[in-house]
Amino acid sequence: MMLTAIGAGALTWGAAQAPAWQAASGTPSSSESGTPSAEGLRQDELDKLDKVMDLIGSRYMEPQDRKALVDGAIQGMLDSLGDPYSVYMSKEEAAKFTDTTQGAFTGIGADLKKENGVIVVESPIKGSPAERAGLQPRDVLLTVNGESLQGLTLSEAVAKIRGPKGTKAKLKVLRPGAKEPMELELVRDRISVETVESELLQGGIGRLTISQFSFPTATQVQDELKAMEDKGLKALVIDLRNNPGGTLESTLKIAGQFIKTGQPVVRYEYSDGQQTSKMAEGTPGTGKPYPIVVLVNKASASAAEILAGALKQSAGAVLVGETTFGKGTVQISYDKELGDGSLVKLTVFKWLLPDGTWIHHKGIQPDIRVSQPAYWMASKLPRDRVLRRDETGEEVANLQRILEGVDTPADRSDGYFSEGTEKAVKAFQQRERLPVTGEVDERTADRLESSLYAELQKPEKDEQLQAALKEARELLAR
Repeated sequence: MMLTAIGAGALTWGAAQAPAWQAASGTPSSSESGTPSAEGLRQDELDKLDKVMDLIGSRYMEPQDRKALVDGAIQGMLDSLGDPYSVYMSKEEAAKFTDTTQGAFTGIGADLKKENGVIVVESPIKGSPAERAGLQPRDVLLTVNGESLQGLTLSEAVAKIRGPKGTKAKLKVLRPGAKEPMELELVRDRISVETVESELLQGGIGRLTISQFSFPTATQVQDELKAMEDKGLKALVIDLRNNPGGTLESTLKIAGQFIKTGQPVVRYEYSDGQQTSKMAEGTPGTGKPYPIVVLVNKASASAAEILAGALKQSAGAVLVGETTFGKGTVQISYDKELGDGSLVKLTVFKWLLPDGTWIHHKGIQPDIRVSQPAYWMASKLPRDRVLRRDETGEEVANLQRILEGVDTPADRSDGYFSEGTEKAVKAFQQRERLPVTGEVDERTADRLESSLYAELQKPEKDEQLQAALKEARELLAR
């Protein structure tokens, strides 16, 4: 599980209570050798913590907040697990997390996690400020509004990145492979609560986009499917790109709408090595009569991977796109146990594909590999200076990617502001009725970015989508 800059976190997680398998098999008991127990701290451990608290209270040079000390102790225990998905949330953070799972939140729209001591983007949410600014999976966030994120817990970093709608979040971002950090300016916004969109395209091919799995998502999928089926759906493309996951319950309900009753959806492996399989159940339980193609990319994670893998192995779906993120663990949130509104989210077991494959840190390979053009990876242009002839660097390379995306390509893409790049900028400025200078000032940068965003909304610019639609048509013709 990860936290998000939109308010909380989203990836596979179960109900906020002990799972049935744990209740059935029991939990480890303490022994004379000091084996950890479900009964909590031993008296000697409690005494040790009490002594540290007393020492801080009586000897430390400045007054301290006892609540902060207790929260820090809990966070320290979870950090010692070395698991980025096991986290502690204060009462305020837990409330925001609940908002996310219900599908309502505000912020920049990026799912984050802490990895190797730094804050890492797992995926931007579709249509969010983060996506529009060009934030990409695996980007490392260094600062926000000039404040360093180094050394902070995930919860502390999220708290700094969040803020009221309409306020700015200026991020310093280090992208894998880049020599220097880049700066992105985002305007915080309310993220749409709708997690499902659909459209019926020419030839009876439907496109069902699931942006994440919140509690209402399964019902939304059912409603959108029925509407398309009533209009003559013949083949379906399920778009799970940039889907960071969400609730396990919702994911299983959605899988049950496509997979025949009794077919495996997912397997769980517990700490003792035992495995159980979760079978498709419920309505309709008969599978679907039409072919299914699933779109995935490197930001399709966790619950999205569960659904993609289940549809591939138990419903004969074809996967198109890129290798998925690779998160193969399940978290359960415990809030009632703490008694004060705070929450602990723990990794409790692995999940495996129906055939037993564990995809953690590996992802799922698509059947048809398709990458997007380079301009899909473009980010925001600088506003604090003008880009002009003979400059070099990542910012110029980013400009060249954008120029390609808005159909005024430069003569090169290596980050050198050549004469050909200048001519391309002039061509764009002339087309957009801007002052024709060949230089990228703030006004030209704004227009370039808005033009690229508009282009990326066009289905014909989406090479992965076009490949999925082509596959759907070929499956129909067989």
